[in-house]
Amino acid sequence: MKAILIDDEELALKALERQLHALGCFEIIGKYTDPLQGQQKVEETETDIVFLDIHLPELSGIELAERLLERRPDLQVVFVTAYDKYAIKAFELNALDYLLKPIHMDRLKLTVRRLNAQQKPGLAARAASAQTSWRMLMFDAFRIYEGSQELPSLQWRTAKAQEIFFYLLHHRGKVVSKATLIELLWADFDPNRAYPQLYTAVYHIRKMLEPFSRERILLQNTADGYLLKLDGICLDIDEFDGFIQAGLELSNETLPEYERILKLFKSEYLDGYDYVWAELERQRFQLQWIRLKLNLVRWYKGNAEYEQAFKHIEQVCTRYPLEEQAQLLYMQISDRMGFHFLVQRQYVLLETVMEAEVAEKPSREIVKWYRDWDNKRQKG
Repeated sequence: MKAILIDDEELALKALERQLHALGCFEIIGKYTDPLQGQQKVEETETDIVFLDIHLPELSGIELAERLLERRPDLQVVFVTAYDKYAIKAFELNALDYLLKPIHMDRLKLTVRRLNAQQKPGLAARAASAQTSWRMLMFDAFRIYEGSQELPSLQWRTAKAQEIFFYLLHHRGKVVSKATLIELLWADFDPNRAYPQLYTAVYHIRKMLEPFSRERILLQNTADGYLLKLDGICLDIDEFDGFIQAGLELSNETLPEYERILKLFKSEYLDGYDYVWAELERQRFQLQWIRLKLNLVRWYKGNAEYEQAFKHIEQVCTRYPLEEQAQLLYMQISDRMGFHFLVQRQYVLLETVMEAEVAEKPSREIVKWYRDWDNKRQKG
């Protein structure tokens, strides 16, 4: 992978060069303190990726990235900066990543994983993917984006055709047998009637996918089933899963990436589609989001950043009121911030919800903590 580094600090360039060489997957073909020289080199060579500082003389890294991507939409850009306030603008440019100085190797390894996840067989395929920046959102309502533009929603002829599409999407890249689909949707039908129903539904799906099928969403026949393939489309659920698998340790350097990934989970997996077969995946993503969120809350709490901790724990408690560890953290953080009325309100609310939903009391740990807290408050 051919890389160019642009930073107005010579020491920063040398440090990043050493780190990239240590990873063993980059060929550094140029490093520049002058952004205009760096721009010229990128435009003259087959550069794959640019590591770009944001604070540069003459023009900012954001402006330089806009110029480069206008001429080279296939180019991957990684912003490197000492400040996190530009992260939103960076990702609006579809930057591959946003690294905070000083860069740690664990964080840089995540960048490599993200780069590998986007690679296709050959540079031409990667270029086609980067040029259009297609995204498919499966958290919350299903949506497809081309760049920043949301494409019209798919208008299904029948509910069964819609469910078959989502089932194939759920198993994307794998062959789903016709017998499996028959069992899923027409288990009570005579086979002589069920198979024509299946073929008709698949026909409607093909018609629905015609605007995408040549390049992006491919529905293929196999010997005994169907295969749905996506080409050059980034899925929010894949990005979320990739972050989980990376096992990145939470730190000042990785904090912006934690925050960004958590925002992907706008709502449940395929929210609004009441499919029994999606329930296990829905629960898996839910538990992963809660775990990441609680890790983030504890990190903020441990660093005495109580306002940030409160913001995140409130989101967990609102979405999942039966999550007792989240409720305990909410009360502990409220207490540290001096919001004693919120501690009382939340405990009463937890008792009420648990009684109504599962006919149980809060855990012994929570009851003990609350009673100890209430006793200290009354004595004080």
